[in-house]
Amino acid sequence: MDIKALKVFAAIVQKQSFSLAAEELCVTQPTISKMIRQLEEEIGVPLFHKGEAGRKREAVMTYMGEKIYQHALVILNEQQRIAETVAQVRALKQGKLTLGLPPLGSVLLSTLIAKFHKQYPNIELSFLEVGASGIEDAILEKRVDVGILLGDLKPMLSGIQIMDSPLCLLSCRQSQWRDRGKVSLIELREESFLLYADTFTLNNVIIQACNDAGFEPNAVCKSSQWDFIAKMVESNVGIALLPKIYCEQLDLQKYNVSLLENPSLNWTLSMAWNTAAAMSPAARAWLEIIAQDLDQIHF
Repeated sequence: MDIKALKVFAAIVQKQSFSLAAEELCVTQPTISKMIRQLEEEIGVPLFHKGEAGRKREAVMTYMGEKIYQHALVILNEQQRIAETVAQVRALKQGKLTLGLPPLGSVLLSTLIAKFHKQYPNIELSFLEVGASGIEDAILEKRVDVGILLGDLKPMLSGIQIMDSPLCLLSCRQSQWRDRGKVSLIELREESFLLYADTFTLNNVIIQACNDAGFEPNAVCKSSQWDFIAKMVESNVGIALLPKIYCEQLDLQKYNVSLLENPSLNWTLSMAWNTAAAMSPAARAWLEIIAQDLDQIHF
């Protein structure tokens, strides 16, 4: 059913005149009459009574016309609500933004998340807090708008690099690595490793690097909380490979921090999105904030 014909029908009823409805809608009266005739043919019943001798139409509804008019008002009101919703979403006065945030990277974005909320207070914020592997799946499945990923991006994804921090060996102050500025990965083959949860892409990166160096890391603990891992290191439970930006937050009177080499590994993060998915205005606004304020991504 043509929505324009319903608008014409409603205008005639409200103006009680074909000619006045034509003036309001800026069309000719023959156009009005034609649209009503086509609407009646589609519905199969007359909407208005005929005039004297059946030669002229009156703006007086038939019984069926009255019933259909009530339905037409509902449809036209819903159309107006749709238009208003679209306008509000485009103007960022309504909407939702779903971000994929891994536990190891979410704290770095607190300042920018607060800035986004201040600028767009009516946008609902939702977070998927899992490892980067889970976030990648969610982006590909279009369950989140954008999310933080580690390392190289798959062909269907695009992103803005937000962090590039080298991995460091974190060991307790009394360990053999005391005062070592750099440590090769192969030197750690006999150490007890405190690793991350299996859903963490960083965990897979570390294990693969160890395998490439010729050994399997002896994992004595796995956790999704970097501060808990640091506490275990402090208690001499084992060693950990932690991004330098996190090591810099620790009390270095309690730890040794040595740059990892041979190979050097970097914690490279990107704010990524699915190029095959339509980007919402809220997601676009978030990425603009990310691009403009990269220097505010920190603790």
